[in-house]
Amino acid sequence: MGVAPSTAAAQAERTAANARPGETLDLPQVLRLADANSPVLQRIEARAGIALGDLRVLGQWPNPTIEYRRENLGAPILPDEFVTAYVPVDFTGRRFTLSRASSRGRERVELERSAQRQDAQLEIARQWLRARLSADISATMRQHYQSVEDIAAIEAERAREGVVAEAVAFRTRVEANRLSHETALAEAEALRDRLTLAATIGVPAEQLPPLPELLSATTALNAGGMLADTLVSDAALLAAAQQARTELRAADRAREEAGLRRRVESGGVLGDWQLQAGTKKTSGFMSGQIGLAVPLPLFNQNDGARARSVGVLRDAEAAWRGTQLQINGEVLAAADQWRRLQRVRGRMNDTPQLGAQIAASARVAYAEGHMSLLELLDAQRTSADARRSALQFEADLHLARFTLARAIGAPLIPGTTP
Repeated sequence: MGVAPSTAAAQAERTAANARPGETLDLPQVLRLADANSPVLQRIEARAGIALGDLRVLGQWPNPTIEYRRENLGAPILPDEFVTAYVPVDFTGRRFTLSRASSRGRERVELERSAQRQDAQLEIARQWLRARLSADISATMRQHYQSVEDIAAIEAERAREGVVAEAVAFRTRVEANRLSHETALAEAEALRDRLTLAATIGVPAEQLPPLPELLSATTALNAGGMLADTLVSDAALLAAAQQARTELRAADRAREEAGLRRRVESGGVLGDWQLQAGTKKTSGFMSGQIGLAVPLPLFNQNDGARARSVGVLRDAEAAWRGTQLQINGEVLAAADQWRRLQRVRGRMNDTPQLGAQIAASARVAYAEGHMSLLELLDAQRTSADARRSALQFEADLHLARFTLARAIGAPLIPGTTP
């Protein structure tokens, strides 16, 4: 459940104030902040409250009515006085069935709220990864640009001394200028992704602690449970999803609710009877009265509501079958991506080191005259591309694990409640 909006800013300020120097904002902290402050999660709670209120309205019993009436006012005879109570009677038992349908509806709303919260948490995790990735790529581009800028400065000095042709210095300057443009765009994207993350979790961007680096071993997100074993069969993953996915249980409750409401409308040809009882005072004598009012289904036989309830039931049954198929497809696709990325993980882990070695070796070889300028620039570009590839792979790996966890109904963070 979310906290009151008035406390959101205060909590965000406490989070920033309590952050120690060097501390980064990991995913559990992001999800806790979002749970307290995220407008997305707060709207999910609000919409669930609206749906629950609508169900209470639909399931309420009609109120009895009490009438007091005086007749013969102004006549030369004593007035007649009536006190009558009118009590609706559910002769067909529709109200009890409607109460059961409302109970199924409340269960459906709670399950749908849980599913929507999990979807929101997955999106928050995706944005957190995107913000981390763009920040690291921005830093990589800045480092790459600075390296080429240093080379350009050296070549400009060598051109003034006549050691190299001016075209060589111009070539490096063009490359440095190009990289300055790409670096500016990367830094702007990093800021935009950080602002998006802050808005999603409901915290001012200036109060967000720094994000952990993607390639940092201390911030690695290890899989737990079934996700720790890539040899788990598809059948086991599908069975886990069938048990844990709240969408499937919500669709099942919706199907049961629609079936009960169809029974309610089928019995709606004859509406509620009305039992009447009271007292009557005539000419000073007290007497009693009873009555029974029965609606006659001459013009309105509830045809429209009955036809609608049949359509709602068919739609709920189709939605239940569609949800099953959708969940199965999500599980199989997510498991396939997770396994494929795991198979190349060892190879991709070496990529940043190889790129750094390429850049270092190229600088030495160029200084010793064993490599041309174009080969040096290509080596610098290859080094930056290698780090970007490694960063992208790490983000894709984490996102694949999050997606698979969501597909089987497991928590994004092992050991927590989804």
